[in-house]
This record gives sequence, structure tokens and C-alpha cells, in this order.
Amino acid sequence: MTKRLHRVKVPGARLRDGRLRLEGAELHYLRDVLRLRRGARIEVFDGEGRSLVAELATIGAAGAELVLREAAAKIRESTLELTLAVAVAKAAKLDWVVEKATELGVTRIVPFASERAVAALERGGSRIDRWRRIAAAAAAQSGRIRCPEILAARSFAQLMSLAASHDRALLFSTTGGDALADARGAVGSIVVATGPEGGFSATEVAQARQAGFSVATLGPRVLRAETAAIVAVALAQHRWGDLRPV
Repeated sequence: MTKRLHRVKVPGARLRDGRLRLEGAELHYLRDVLRLRRGARIEVFDGEGRSLVAELATIGAAGAELVLREAAAKIRESTLELTLAVAVAKAAKLDWVVEKATELGVTRIVPFASERAVAALERGGSRIDRWRRIAAAAAAQSGRIRCPEILAARSFAQLMSLAASHDRALLFSTTGGDALADARGAVGSIVVATGPEGGFSATEVAQARQAGFSVATLGPRVLRAETAAIVAVALAQHRWGDLRPV
């Protein structure tokens, strides 16, 4: 079995000249954490679809020089364009959702405020940069070549507009809805929305239906908000994406 290469994310502009210099935290990771030596090979990716194998030419106290070689062969991106819209929650919980949703192959994550959400839009907006760093680390760990977009936090009304730009829109409700197994037809893009602790209000469910969302259920048990978000992503990938049985 081919040994999996360690991975480092770098800006795409730095992958154009055939050589790459790493310093600072990237150097520390290669030299002090991984303890790599000259001749070692790693995978470098830009989070936008490009991934290359690089060979370590030199490494020292000031920096590491790498020679960019061939494109990394395996593509690990889902064919499903999957947007997760998740209610703004407590920091640690949403950090976990961003990490796990990235591992499961989401295309983008949209935090939003709702009637029963704990946090306001302003609070969600201040954490966008942190979520982007978490997504980049999760993409590196899981072998992805693209990092999901982390969009600015939105209101519930703004969230409703996403239905028009996707083939299908699903809002998962704790108060009932259709089983996902009942969803039919090919889907190339989908937005799935999951609510806060306590779920969506009856008014929000009605607004979602009017905007073009189908209302679905995650089963008979009450799930925590962060669990519901990940289950929704996994079910969508299983139904329409790359978690389907081969």
C-alpha cells in the first residue's frame, strides 16, 4: 500500500515557479513536528483544487526549500455541490461542525441566526477567520484538495435565498417532515439547513416551505444541534454524493 504523504496548505500563487520556500509555522511543522530530512516528499495543496507532490531539497534553521514535482494523483472531492447552512451556536460546537463537515466533503458552510439561536450575527461574523483556519486544517488532514468556503453569517431571511441557487434545498426540522429516503431524482447541488438547540420555529418552517425548501426529518430521536448538522451532511452525501455504495 502506498504510504500517505504529509500535507501542507499554501497559497496558490506560491505553486507556480517549480520551487517553494517554507518558513515560520510551516517550517516548524516539517522540521520539528514531522522531523523530515532532505529527500522527503510531501503533498502541497492550495485549497482551490491544485495539489502537487514536493521533494524537500534543503531544510535548516531559516527555512525549507522544496522542489515541486508531479500532480498528486488521487482526487478526493465529492461530485455533489453541498452547502451546509447551520444556525450560529456556541463557539466550540460550531468549531467542531466546521471540522467534521469539511472532512465529509461540504462545498461551503453558511452560519445563520434564527429565532432560537444563542448567538447573534455579529458574534458569528467575528469567528469567520477562525472557522476558515479550522476548515483548512481539516482539509489537509482528510486529503481534500479544496477547502470549503466559509461565508459570512446571515439572517434567516437571507438564508432563504439559497434555495433558488441550488437544485434542491432541505430544511431539517425537529417537528416533523418527510424522510430523506423519499427524496427522488438526480441532484447536482443542494443546500441543507439545520437549526439551533430547540429547532426552528413554526414560522421559520413555514417561511422555508414558501421559499422552496423541502422540510425533512432526521428521525424520531432529538439530536443536539451539532449532531444534526453532521448527520444531515452525511445523509446528503450518501443519497446524492460520494458516500453512496459503489
